[in-house]
Amino acid sequence: MTIIMAFGLSQIQAQSDVLEEVELDFSVDGGFYDETVEIELFSPGAKIYYTLDGTKPNRYGKRYRKPFAVSKTTPVRAVAYRGRKKSDIQGHTYFINEPASTFPTVSILITPELLFDEEYGLFQDGYTVNDSIWSKPGANFWSRKELQINTEIYEADRECVFRSATGFRLFGGMSRLFDQKSMVLVARDDYGKKRVKHKIFGKDKLKKFKFLTLRNSGSDFGQTQFRDAFMTTLVEDWDLEKQDYRASHVYINGEYWGIYNIREKLNRYFLESHCDVDKDSIDMMEHRENRKRGSTRHYRKMLRFIEKSDLSIQANYDSLAKLMEIPNFMDYKIAQIYFDNEDAGGNIKYWRPQTEDGRWRWILYDTDWGFGLHEKHAYKNKSIKFHTATKGKPWPNPPWSTLILRKLLENEGFKNEFVNRFCDHLNESFESEQVLTTLEGFINAYKDEMPRHWKRWGKREKYWHRELEIMKTFGAERPSYMRQEMQELFATGETVDVSVDVEGGGMVRINDHLEYHAEKDLVYFEEFPIKVEAVPHFGFKFSHWEGVEVPDSVDVFQMHFSSASYQLKAVF
Repeated sequence: MTIIMAFGLSQIQAQSDVLEEVELDFSVDGGFYDETVEIELFSPGAKIYYTLDGTKPNRYGKRYRKPFAVSKTTPVRAVAYRGRKKSDIQGHTYFINEPASTFPTVSILITPELLFDEEYGLFQDGYTVNDSIWSKPGANFWSRKELQINTEIYEADRECVFRSATGFRLFGGMSRLFDQKSMVLVARDDYGKKRVKHKIFGKDKLKKFKFLTLRNSGSDFGQTQFRDAFMTTLVEDWDLEKQDYRASHVYINGEYWGIYNIREKLNRYFLESHCDVDKDSIDMMEHRENRKRGSTRHYRKMLRFIEKSDLSIQANYDSLAKLMEIPNFMDYKIAQIYFDNEDAGGNIKYWRPQTEDGRWRWILYDTDWGFGLHEKHAYKNKSIKFHTATKGKPWPNPPWSTLILRKLLENEGFKNEFVNRFCDHLNESFESEQVLTTLEGFINAYKDEMPRHWKRWGKREKYWHRELEIMKTFGAERPSYMRQEMQELFATGETVDVSVDVEGGGMVRINDHLEYHAEKDLVYFEEFPIKVEAVPHFGFKFSHWEGVEVPDSVDVFQMHFSSASYQLKAVF
């Protein structure tokens, strides 16, 4: 009888171990502190094990027996065991006397050997590397392995907005060669929280993320540290898919790891979040014809049509417009051309919803080769010619990467719209004063944060300022050189100065694109008429135009040019 009772109790205990989750609590949460912090760990009825260097804790490690104190920035990872059950691994970083910052902070807690072991560490070359080739094929850092880590995200006000186990991967192309590696954080049920639920990029942006990329600024590492983010900010209101951005400081196991730009990861989850599509019902491709999701059939069919068709014939052009969103592609190419992004030939991503009328769209990303990264006088480059070359090198502008724009420019209507849309952007998003104001905002945001980054990676301040001067010159000079190239390629005639103004309640709309409620100076070309429209505000009506001979009853017209300058006013 006694044996039967004992067996019954053991069954009950075993069932209890299975049914009851093992909880583990810290007396003080990780965070930013000005003095030594004493930490207690709690898990009733369980044995607790912990580490202070980022190592994943287990029952063979250091057992917790009494409170302990940390007096310098320290990562604490802990796990509790009760019978056959164990708690989730908890990770808290205690930042002690760290510098104040306007940037958020991301803390990564990971077993150090996984990154730094000479044989298998992901940050290392490893033993299988071919270091006789500059790209180091076979190096550990080319791995696509995903590891489980602990991650914390602290807002600029030092509030912890996310703490959970996550996935961790390395990220990027040739920028993996840099000492500061880019990384991806992945939220999964298997690890902990299934999403990062926080408006990382601001109150009007997305509120949850499955993936977040910590980017080392790509090819711009050690230069400005924000080139790509700056360029995509210039086209913030364009009809383009592009990644949001936030600068941050990153720590790995309590050690400062420099400035990283938090970016969204371009995948099906990104498209579902931004484009109102089902992530499992899309075709997504990159580079030449590399499939990422769905099928390549529709895109290949479209390419064959482009290759064999004369797009100067309007019927062919109209057929193509049913397969791809031509205005989206136009804006995409204008941005790459203005930036002089000579790495755009390989960094191409495009997608379509898998619907009967789903059309291809292009995603703007990885533009950091632009804005004079490797060439002081890049603002002078003839980038339209580069992006339409028929015999470009395999890298950076092979003929396949220039095909679509070349063929579209066969169509007179597309060419006219391309030139006028380029002028629109040079008058607005890429207008020199606007660009330099945006650049100054980036400089002010980064300048007080950069010294720690320079010290961490052995960089020199003077090179940062040198790159900023290159970018300032690019922003100031680029519009005039772009206009010169369009004059050479498209027989545009001379430039025309158009000053638009408004009297009364209304606005002037140019090319169905730009809207002005007050005086603005614009530049167009004499051989390319523009569309002008007067739009009254509520309670007002359009009266007449001044500065141009148009009947008072006409509120929309094509403005043809016969002189070098115009003073155009809409009166309401």
